[in-house]
Amino acid sequence: MKKFQFRLESVLKVRGIHRKQAERDLAIAQTRVTRTRQALEETQQDYQHSFLTPADPRINPHFWRQTAEHYREGLRQREAELTEQLAKQEKALEQQRENLALRMKEEKAMEKLKEGRRAGHQAEVDAQFQKEIEELDLLKRGKR
Repeated sequence: MKKFQFRLESVLKVRGIHRKQAERDLAIAQTRVTRTRQALEETQQDYQHSFLTPADPRINPHFWRQTAEHYREGLRQREAELTEQLAKQEKALEQQRENLALRMKEEKAMEKLKEGRRAGHQAEVDAQFQKEIEELDLLKRGKR
């Protein structure tokens, strides 16, 4: 009897490659979201810790306030940009999760098909083996 051969083995390998690529893409998306969250937190902390009054009384308070307000406005803009960027990245992350789930589902379906065909092949092998044993038994009985 022939050795088991799954004719769709190359398709199964491609599906595995697609799943691994989806896993890498998901990891990249998660990293981007994490970095953006960290940058957003740092920007918020910088905003909270920015001083509106000078620490040194010799510094012109009007100049200090103007500079601090300009700095804080820049931080607010950065926070808004990061918030928008984070929303987009989280949406992309969710899409990557869905893509990975789909790729895993496709690969699992191919694996089940392969196992089903392997079981069918094994049943054929077992039936052929049993048939040969019965023939040998008949021949053995016939010679006695």
